[in-house]
Amino acid sequence: MPIRHRIMLVLVLTFSGTASALENGWTHDLDVAVGFGTGTVTAALTEVSAFGLFDGRIRLGAGPRLVGVFGGDGLTFSTADADLIAAGRIETLAVSGVRSGALNLALSARVRVWAGLEFGANIDVVGVGFGRTRSVSSGGLQTEASPPTLNLLALGRKDQGTLDSEFFVAWWFGDRVALRAGASHLVTELVTRVPLQDGNDRFRRSSTQVFAAVTVRP
Repeated sequence: MPIRHRIMLVLVLTFSGTASALENGWTHDLDVAVGFGTGTVTAALTEVSAFGLFDGRIRLGAGPRLVGVFGGDGLTFSTADADLIAAGRIETLAVSGVRSGALNLALSARVRVWAGLEFGANIDVVGVGFGRTRSVSSGGLQTEASPPTLNLLALGRKDQGTLDSEFFVAWWFGDRVALRAGASHLVTELVTRVPLQDGNDRFRRSSTQVFAAVTVRP
């Protein structure tokens, strides 16, 4: 078979596989992601139920995301109270060996732009947090800190707990498997057992990570 005919056949098969995935209705995806940032590694398992619009080229979805955050030595956490931040009353803690987890509801949106190429984003909105209690100190006061139970997206400085969001590009191989990669914004929070400076007991760390993931559509 001439080479140009082979190329045309590959393109036809590619677009045919893509077309089978581009349809309205519900889909259910399972996703495993690993992220790397300054001082932290994350692992996440997500289930997304999404509805297709415009022949499936846009998919809006939601589902649970289980994320684990593993930190190294001397990670800096700063005052999380919005009023204290506005007043410039910011205290920092250096925390080692962070082990935080979260089970959150995440909202997602994807846009198929060409063949198997897709752009998307997702964000955690509410959930529960858990993790290891760590010893911390500030101003000569020794106490313990652990992740809060409530995770809540409240926009900006009023956010609480551990929250993750992703911006990514994906490529679908047919309509069952995709590879994703992109950047994520991770917010991790610790609450001290006793209040420290200015009566504050909430400390937050925000970081940008790069990640890679595999999505499977059963």
